[in-house]
Amino acid sequence: MSVSGDWTLLYSWNGSPAYGSSAISFNANGTFGGQFSGQWVQQDGTLLLHYDTGPAIYGGTVDGDAGSGASSTFEGVNGFWVLVKEGVTGLAIREADSARVLQHSHDVAGNKL
Repeated sequence: MSVSGDWTLLYSWNGSPAYGSSAISFNANGTFGGQFSGQWVQQDGTLLLHYDTGPAIYGGTVDGDAGSGASSTFEGVNGFWVLVKEGVTGLAIREADSARVLQHSHDVAGNKL
């Protein structure tokens, strides 16, 4: 199954319980857009993606309309992520949790804020 289409990427850095959210649109040609652009590749359920404007590399698995994995800048900043296809129901972000987004140390591309 290809990840082509519109998704929401939830990400966290350095073990923080705070997370950010970024819309991401995967194109069939191996590129993606959204807040930032980059390249992606998928094989046998494994997804790798890299933003053009930052050091972060994301790797993990996608099954159906959801995915998860780990991310790293390879400069000592590590994190985790969850990917949900647009239109999937049952994902609720509590208002108290969304306020924690302001506590992030890095943006989705791995750049220090």
